[in-house]
Amino acid sequence: MTITQDFTNLLENDKEAELIPFLQKLDKAQKKELVPALKRLFKVYSAFSQEAGIGSVRPKWSNAQRNVLGIAGFVCHNQKDFEQSNWGVINKETLDTILPWYCPAWFSDFINSYANQDFTPYFLNYDWYMELVEQNYVIETPALIAKILPNYIIESKLREHKYVPENLLKREITLKEHIWYIFEHESGVNWSYRYINLPEKSKDGLWIDTFKKYTDENKIDRKRLLKVSLKASNNNFNQTLSGWFIELFIKLEPTKAEVKELQEALFQALNSPHSKVVNTSAKYLKDLTDEKEFLVDAYLDYAVALLTSESKTVVAGALMTLDKLAKKHPDQREQICVIACQAFIHQDNSLQLRAAKLIQKYGHTQVDTLKETIQTYYDALFSEARDILIGFAIAFVNENSLTEDALPDSEASIIEIRMPENFDDFVFLASQSFDQNETYHFDLLPAAVLKFQHKMTADNILKLMPAFQRAYKIITSDWNSTMGYLDNMLAKFFISYGQLLVNFTPFAAEPIRQMQKTFVKLEDDKKANWSGYQTRLGGIKPWDVYTHSLGYKPHKHILLNAFFMLERKINLPLLSTPTHEPCWVSAVALIERLSLYQKANVMPGEMDLQVAIARCLPNHPEEALKLADEKLTGEYRAFMGFVLGEDNHAKDSYKCKTAWLMAGVAKSSPNIDAEWSSLTGLSQPYLNGEFGWESKVEDYFRKEYNYNLKEYVNIPDKQKIIRVNFGDKQKKTSTFKAVLNKLLPGQKEIEPSVYDYTELKFEYISAEHNDIKRLLYLMPRQPDILLAHIINKGFHYVDFMGENDKRLVIYTLETLLTLNYRYGTMSHLFVATCMISSDKTVRTYAAELWIKGVAEGLLDSNAIGRIIGKHERIELAPLKRFTDLIIANMFQISKKHNSALEGLLCHCVEQMGDTPINGCKKLLEIYAEVLAINKSKIALEHVIALLNIWESTESLKKIIQKLKNAG
Repeated sequence: MTITQDFTNLLENDKEAELIPFLQKLDKAQKKELVPALKRLFKVYSAFSQEAGIGSVRPKWSNAQRNVLGIAGFVCHNQKDFEQSNWGVINKETLDTILPWYCPAWFSDFINSYANQDFTPYFLNYDWYMELVEQNYVIETPALIAKILPNYIIESKLREHKYVPENLLKREITLKEHIWYIFEHESGVNWSYRYINLPEKSKDGLWIDTFKKYTDENKIDRKRLLKVSLKASNNNFNQTLSGWFIELFIKLEPTKAEVKELQEALFQALNSPHSKVVNTSAKYLKDLTDEKEFLVDAYLDYAVALLTSESKTVVAGALMTLDKLAKKHPDQREQICVIACQAFIHQDNSLQLRAAKLIQKYGHTQVDTLKETIQTYYDALFSEARDILIGFAIAFVNENSLTEDALPDSEASIIEIRMPENFDDFVFLASQSFDQNETYHFDLLPAAVLKFQHKMTADNILKLMPAFQRAYKIITSDWNSTMGYLDNMLAKFFISYGQLLVNFTPFAAEPIRQMQKTFVKLEDDKKANWSGYQTRLGGIKPWDVYTHSLGYKPHKHILLNAFFMLERKINLPLLSTPTHEPCWVSAVALIERLSLYQKANVMPGEMDLQVAIARCLPNHPEEALKLADEKLTGEYRAFMGFVLGEDNHAKDSYKCKTAWLMAGVAKSSPNIDAEWSSLTGLSQPYLNGEFGWESKVEDYFRKEYNYNLKEYVNIPDKQKIIRVNFGDKQKKTSTFKAVLNKLLPGQKEIEPSVYDYTELKFEYISAEHNDIKRLLYLMPRQPDILLAHIINKGFHYVDFMGENDKRLVIYTLETLLTLNYRYGTMSHLFVATCMISSDKTVRTYAAELWIKGVAEGLLDSNAIGRIIGKHERIELAPLKRFTDLIIANMFQISKKHNSALEGLLCHCVEQMGDTPINGCKKLLEIYAEVLAINKSKIALEHVIALLNIWESTESLKKIIQKLKNAG
């Protein structure tokens, strides 16, 4: 029999006792011969199968067979193979029988590799590891010792635990050398046995107790322990472990003499990223300031870092220390005062006030360096600090240094979009159109296809094959995280055009036919292997999303319009293709395009024309009107004149009623003229986005599992939500008028417009967030209708339900930042709600929109304030989010913004209830600062009345008095 057969016999018959003699006889060549069989047998015996009925799934092997395979693998495998089949043979009991006669060369590396893993196995304890080291099986590794030593002071048997610090005395090297590895390498000393209750365990924890015990008994060097605990607290460990080391330092209760010797280590600890370490080190240093040995210059070098800390406690402590040093060292007061100015970066009145008083106390108004330093921070100063430092002023004694913002040049930022000029440009566009590099690529691709449809030679089609392949892969592959439904729609349009080319020019388009055939086969194979698979290779005409959302119909209609012209080889451009970023169509370009339709006597697509009107950029109206006079007649001339400012009206004979509706509503919104309302069956909010809304606390039932009933039951609860009231979409018509309309001859049904299709329909956001920019760019001057749906879905509970909800809101904010339009109710609601969002990026974008809206005069800050006040009346979100945002992003932008911020805060407070909410004090402090900067007083009597009620709250008395005395 062969070696493999002998081993297989041992394995199959559970002859574990005969394994060791068998392995001891093998030479190197025989071990190598056995390896393939070991791998195969391990795979067979370790496979899980269901053998003992439903619910019983286990590997094939018995315990004896598992041991046989494991031990044989230890003896025959190299390290890599053994690691793939290690099933529990690495333990003291098993290896004590093997190592005396065989220790693989890789064994030491294998054991020590646990130093680099997150968890060390339970069997690898300090005692056994040291035995392996002492017997020369393993080379000692400090990092692994640091990991396993923390468990050494507890013995655990059958769930019973015993505190045995005396274990550390078994070996002299443990306290002499190994104990210090814990301070040099990552370990679990901070959490080991945290949840074990023992009589000996104090609130400090077992390991701190152990260190204190052996330090008191002079078995551990106290000075060294103090020094290394400080160093370890700043040794790039995680926050919890760093905090444990500094806690150890505190519990050792260093004397003042010891702290003096440790000054350098304490200064180094000030560099720690963890506030507890910095706070503790700064506290000990502050206690030394009266000592002769205190290193004043060293402290001043570190003081700047302390004053710029995010921790208010650290900054306050540093200012207190600087005050003590300035008192004791007159020759360094100028330097100390300049350093103290760093505290002015914090938008916190108490910190600024403390720093200002220090400078007032020890600074000299004649020192230019100090005056110049203060001036650099002046715009960030609150009023109390500014009043204290008035004597140090240079050029800002009676004048706010902020200036007015210049009005932005809207036309200067408009960038022209370059349409492909030759076929190679078209190929390049086609290759990147499905990657969402630019939102307008969706519009450019069908426009380019129409432009180059007569140049589809065999050679040119070959150039487009990579783009066709990309389209097929988008349709048939799994959905990726950046893909939207519109990408799938565009890909369907492109492959539909490919099939059209196959029909028009079979020979030239043969590569497209072959590609289609290949992907059809792949789809058929998937369906054959999975009965529930739905074939994805449809064309543009049947395309739809699973929710059947109307919101995707405008884009689909534009693509269908392009496809209609391609089927008939009509050589006309799409009207809605953007000419300027991000989505605008210049009036001149639109007139040129309309003139081509007029000459060809072809009616433009309804949706294409509507979107073109919605995107029309009426800059240089005189030039555009002159061109319209030259190139257009009849209805086209009339509504282009209306778009460009003329007082025209739609006649009954006009055919483009939806285009007139689009232009008329956009021009008269939000107070829509009855003339335009008559062109649609929609109710007014669905035309101007002026929906009602409320933030409220409402009763609801949540599901909770009842273990007694073994079923989910309804539990009454309350929830805070924002609810948009959409109301009836269609106008209410009297019964008589409805019957009359049916009876009268020639009554034509009103064509649906973009307004009819504006919606977001989904239960859970799947890919809509990747489409939202392109959906908003359909009507760039009227985003409010779609914003209502975004608020209703993405902000139903203010804080996001998932990442896709957050992305939906962030992408919407990014889109709004690119648009210039007058904000409506939903825009104000959206921005205000974003300002109290849980996500910092969302809040920052909202502040940017406010800054932009105020500068351009397109946003009503009072409305923003009223909305936030209504939200906070029910504490929809923590008020701290909003106050932090004001300080960080909205305060002291310009005079105009400070004035707008005053109105925002005033109207925010106005909407709040009689009981002040959490965070209200900070809001009032900011309001007081803004009033002081603007030299204003409270503008609304209702706010004064409300403050009189709040004044009964002790913590608010002082700030309310300041507010009432403002101006």
